[in-house]
Order: sequence, then structure tokens, then C-alpha cells
Amino acid sequence: MDPDFLMNETNTSENPGGRPQPTPRKLTLWRRIALAVLTPIFSFLMQAVWAVFRFEVRGDEDFRKLVAEKQPVVFAFWHEGLLVLCWYMAELLAIGYRLTFLISPSVDGEFGVRILARFGSRAVRGSARRSGAAALRRLNATIRDDRQSPCITLDGSKGPRRYCKPGAIMVARMADVPIVPLGFAARRAWRLPSWDRHLIPMPFSRVAITVGNPYTVPREMDSDAVEFWRSDLEQRVNDRMAAAEASLRADRHPEKFTD
Repeated sequence: MDPDFLMNETNTSENPGGRPQPTPRKLTLWRRIALAVLTPIFSFLMQAVWAVFRFEVRGDEDFRKLVAEKQPVVFAFWHEGLLVLCWYMAELLAIGYRLTFLISPSVDGEFGVRILARFGSRAVRGSARRSGAAALRRLNATIRDDRQSPCITLDGSKGPRRYCKPGAIMVARMADVPIVPLGFAARRAWRLPSWDRHLIPMPFSRVAITVGNPYTVPREMDSDAVEFWRSDLEQRVNDRMAAAEASLRADRHPEKFTD
């Protein structure tokens, strides 16, 4: 997706049925100009930051079979790993795997939409807090109609930190696709003073990304079943986090991401 940075006065994202997902107010001329200037700069900076990390990907053998088949999945991970996990998503996009993210419908969310577009990703406009049901339907439509794989931060954009909300479970149940839990760790890193204590690896630090085995959840669930699978996913992601940390303590050779 290659948006026209100066022509569109609303957001650049549409749902699979072609119906626009409008933002609350139109972009001003100056905001559009700022987006046109800042988007490529920020994209370049992200790639420059990734270049100074030593990435390792582990445990992705089963998932790579789904990649080869272009099988959509729901990626599930903690918000604090967005910086490092977006590298992994960019690698998947580079080999033709389709990904989508849930982005706020606000005008400010347009920046995220355009950053994603530069890497070849799609965005669904919606808010888990304000329009949760509509956002779930749009994500389900991207899976069904466009074979996109949603990337979902389980603790949302506001927290609580490392508390798994049920959104990923509901999307996977509705679309009948596997969930893939992701973990991450860095040997040397900073933590931002944000609600999620966002992970910022130090330059030239080893960064481990661990990919869990894909698994499915039942189509039919009552409230007790939703809570069971929500808690189960939370544990699976935490297990992947522990595995990533353990891999960095072990004396291993990096396993590089290959096509």
C-alpha cells in the first residue's frame, strides 16, 4: 500500500469491503504536509535502529510452514515489544506475508497508518476501548477477505501491563485461524518510564524473538471458556518471554531469519 501523502484529507485505510473508515475530523493542510515529511524520516530511523541490533529468531519452524501456505494467523504479544517485534513483522512483509494492525481512528493515528504503509502493511481503524465490536468485525474481515494476519498487543495501548485482554481470542475464534504467541528479550536494554516499560535494546545488543507453536481455540465459547483461553494465552506469551530470556543466557549461535 503506497498512500498519496498530500491528496487524501481523511485517513488512508479502508476496510476489505471498500467502505471508508473515517477519522473524527479531516486532516488540515499543515498536518498533511507534516505527515508527508515525517513519515519517511521516521521509517528510515526505525530501519537504522534495527540495523544496530543482533536479532535471533527461535522456535518458528511450525509457523514457517503456515507462512509458506500464506495461512493467516493472529499474532499475540505484549505492547512493550513493539520496537523489536516490528522488525520481525517487516521481515515477514518482505517475503510477501500479509499483516495488519489495529490503529486508532483519530487523526493522530494516521501517522501510524502511513508508517505501516511504507513497510507494506495494512491498518484497520478502530479502538478496542470505544468501538471494540466494530474493530473485531473489521479485523475478521481482513482475515476472511484479504488473508491478512492481525498483530495484536494483548495488553492494549493503555494496560494494565502484561494483562491479556480477550481481543485476540475473539478474533481467532471468529475467523477460525491459529494464534501465534511471541516473546522477546534483549541482553542489554533500557526500559522507558512508560506504563508498559517499553523495551529499547542497547546498540549491538543481542535481541531474541521466540515464536510459539500455532494453536486454535474453540469456535463456541461461554464466558467461562473465554476466561480460560484468555488466561491460557497470557501464560503462553509469558512462557515465550521466559524462553527468549533463557536463550540469551545460553551460549548459542544466532538462528538467523531466512526465506
